[in-house]
Parts: sequence; structure tokens; C-alpha cells
Amino acid sequence: MSWALISQFLVLTTIVSGVLIFFLKKILFDSTQGAVNRLNKETEGVRTQQVELNEKIKAANEELKKRRAEADALVAKMNEQAQEQARKEREELLKKARADGEDIIIKAQQTKEAMRKELEKEMKVKSIDFTVFMLAELFSEKTRGALHDALTAEFLENLLNVDMEMIQDDVKIAEVISTLPFSEKFQNRLAEILMKKFGRKIEVKKQEDKALVAGIILKFGSLSLDGTFITMLKEKAEDVKDRIERGLIKI
Repeated sequence: MSWALISQFLVLTTIVSGVLIFFLKKILFDSTQGAVNRLNKETEGVRTQQVELNEKIKAANEELKKRRAEADALVAKMNEQAQEQARKEREELLKKARADGEDIIIKAQQTKEAMRKELEKEMKVKSIDFTVFMLAELFSEKTRGALHDALTAEFLENLLNVDMEMIQDDVKIAEVISTLPFSEKFQNRLAEILMKKFGRKIEVKKQEDKALVAGIILKFGSLSLDGTFITMLKEKAEDVKDRIERGLIKI
């Protein structure tokens, strides 16, 4: 083989190699560029999705913030309502406690007043009983008899002015309770008065009670007319007490 042929072969080989290399490079470049373009396109798509995802995350965060604000507002409102309800219940409890306290105080005062009145009444009774006892001890039989006669005579004269219409027509017996024996003089006078009042005879039953000190009690069934010293003493004591309370008497 001659050098000319070898040279041509080498040149031809070089040319073919160059063409092959060119086409290989072009193919590789086109393939790489396509891959780069696809990568860029996919990257752009990813970026678009990232933007959309970011927007969604932002919207979700805004919604979460809004929901949290609403939840906080609801909790605050519920706390306020609970505090208001607690305040109202506390006020009601305090109001009830005050009312119960005032009721207890009023009842205590009423009880105290009732006890005071009861004690006062008891003291009055005891004081009157003591006064009667002292008078009975101080009065001589003569003095007591004179007082009895005076009170009985006054009682019978006042009986003329007593309205007897309340006494029923079927009453036929009158009872006389006297501190001393009811004398014939007073018995006759009483019979005259009863005949004048009723227009018929009324039987008189007599009874004695020395605890009355002086005077008499006249009974027609349930109706009782009292002219005894002890009753006069009680009535006078009530009158004096009333005048003292009104400032008419100072002691």
C-alpha cells in the first residue's frame, strides 16, 4: 500500500470521525437542551405550584388567624357572661342573705318585744297582785267593809244606765260574786233594778270571793259586769301606763 492511499485513508477517517463527532455533539446538545428545557419547564411548574401552595398556606394562616380571633372573642364573651352570671348569682345570694338576716333580726326583735310584753304583763299582774295583797293587809275589816259597801252601791246605781238588750229573754238567773256577804239591802235594790230592766223577776244566786278585795261581779250567763276593786285597780293601772307612755304623766 502506498503512502498516498494511507494518507487518503487517514484523511477520510479524520473527516468521517469529525462528522460523527459533530453529529454526536449535535445530538447530545439537542438532547441536553431538551432536557434543560424540560427541566426549566418543570421548574417553572414547580415554582407556580409553590406560589399557589404559598397562597394557600397564607390563606390558611389568615383563616386560622381569623378562627383563632373568633375563638378568643367567643371565649372572652363566655368568660364575661360567666362572670356576669356569677355576679348576679352572688348578688342574689347576698340579697337573700341580707333578707334572711333582716328577717332573723325582725323575728328576734318581735320575739324580744313579745317577751318584753309578756314580762311586762307578768310584772303588771304581779305588781297588781302585790298591791292587792298589801291593801288587803293594810285594810281593816271595817275599812274593807266600808269600801265594799261604797263600791257595791255605786255599781248598782250605775247598773241603771247599762243597756241590757244584749241579754237574751230566756235568762232567768243572775249570779252575784261578792267579796263580802251580799246584804239584804243590796239584794233588794238589785231585785228592783232587774225588775225595772227586764219586767220580770230574775233569780239571784250569791257567791263569795275575798280575793276581789271589795265590790261585786254580776253575771248573766256569759255576760259579766265587773265592779270589783281589783278590776278598778287594773283599769287604773292601764290608764296610768298609757298616760305615762304619752308623756302626760312624768314619774
